[in-house]
Amino acid sequence: MPRYAYKARGHGGEPHTGDVDADSKQAAARLLIGRGLAPSRVEEKHEGGFLAPAALRRRFDKVKVEELALFTSQLGTLFRAGIPLVDCLSAIIGQAENGPLHRTLEMVGRSVTDGAALHEALAQHPAIFPETCVNMVMAGELSGALDESLDRLTKLLERQSAAEKQIAEVMRYPKIVAGALFVAVTVLMIFVVPRFTQFFEKGKLALPLPTRILIAVSYGFQHYWLVGAVLVAAAAFAFKWYIDTEEGRYRWHTFILRAPVFGGIFLKLTMGQWCQALANLIRSGIPVLQAIEVAGRTAGNVFLMRIFYEVAASVREGSGLAAPLARHKIVPPIAVRMIAAGEGSGTLDDMLMKVADYFDREAERKIRLLSSLIEPALIVLLGGIILFVALSIFLPMWDMTKLAAPRH
Repeated sequence: MPRYAYKARGHGGEPHTGDVDADSKQAAARLLIGRGLAPSRVEEKHEGGFLAPAALRRRFDKVKVEELALFTSQLGTLFRAGIPLVDCLSAIIGQAENGPLHRTLEMVGRSVTDGAALHEALAQHPAIFPETCVNMVMAGELSGALDESLDRLTKLLERQSAAEKQIAEVMRYPKIVAGALFVAVTVLMIFVVPRFTQFFEKGKLALPLPTRILIAVSYGFQHYWLVGAVLVAAAAFAFKWYIDTEEGRYRWHTFILRAPVFGGIFLKLTMGQWCQALANLIRSGIPVLQAIEVAGRTAGNVFLMRIFYEVAASVREGSGLAAPLARHKIVPPIAVRMIAAGEGSGTLDDMLMKVADYFDREAERKIRLLSSLIEPALIVLLGGIILFVALSIFLPMWDMTKLAAPRH
C-alpha cells in the first residue's frame, strides 16, 4: 500500500507532520481529517519506483475470502471476551500466516492505535477489505454491538467462500480433461501422425477426407505453432482488453448469466450472496437504501449490479424492494414473492436469509446435476476424437491392404 507524507494542523493550530498508509491521496486526507487534523499537504512517498520490490509486492498481494472470514471470527471471539480492540489486533497479527494480510493488519493496528475507528482503519485498504466489511463493522461500532456484527460478517464471508469453491468445483474436472486432451493431441500431431504421413506418401494413395484433415492439422502444429501461439495470445489480450472496458464487461457478464446450464448456477450463487449481504447489513442497522447499494456492489457482476442500482433508485423514490425486482425477468419470481411477503410482514431480513438459503440449495442441486452430466459428455467427446484419429490412420492402411491382397 502506498505511503503518504503529510503536513497538517490540529484544532489548536499546532503543526503535525508524519506518514500514513492509504490506497490513495484522497483516502490519506480522509484519514487525517478523521483524526481531527486539517491537512495542508499530502504527497506520496516513492521508494524505488514502479519496479521496487515493495511496489511489485503490492501488485501481487492477494487475500482469500476464507482468510478474511478467519480474521473476523478471531476478532469477534477476542472482542467478546472483553479484550481491548488494540490487543485483539495485536494477537491476531502475531498469528496471521498470510503475508499480505499480516502487513495490512499491522497498518490497521497502527491506525487504531493512533485513534482511528476500526472501520476507518479497514476503509484505508479497499483492496483487502470490501465495502460490505467496512459498513458492517461501522454499524457494529456505532451500535455498540461490534461482536455481533463481526459474527454476521464471518457467516457472510464463509458463505461467499463456499460459493467460490462450488464454482471452482464445477470447473475443475473440465479443466483437467481439456488440459490432458490438449497434451495428447499435441503429442499425436507432432510425433505420431508425421510418421504415418511418410508411410502414406510412399504408398501414393488417394487419401480419404479424414486423413487429409488430420495431416493438415499435423502440418500446422509442426510448422505454424508459433503463429498459432501468437494468435492465441493476441486473442486473449484483445478479449482481456475488451472486458476491461465498461461496455465489454457488461456484455461479458450478461453472457455469463444467460449461458446454458452455467448461467443459472452463477445467477443463483450471485443472487444468494446479494440476499445474504443485504440481510446482514439490515440486521447490523444499516439503512435499507444504503444496504441495497452496498450489497449490490458485492455482486461482482456488472449486469446484476445495474439491476440493483435501479432497484435502489426505485426504493429512494418510495417504492418497496419486491416491485422493482419484479420488473427484471432475470430475477426468479419465487424470490420476488418471498421478498414481498417479508416486506408485508415486517420481517424482510429473515425472508432475505430464507431466499439466500433457497438460492444456495438450488445452486448446489444444479451443480450436482451438472457434475453428473459433465463426465459422460467429456467421455463422448474423447471417444469422438479418438475415433476420428483412428479412422484417419486406418482407412488408408485398409485401402493399402486391399491393393496388396492377391487377386484370383
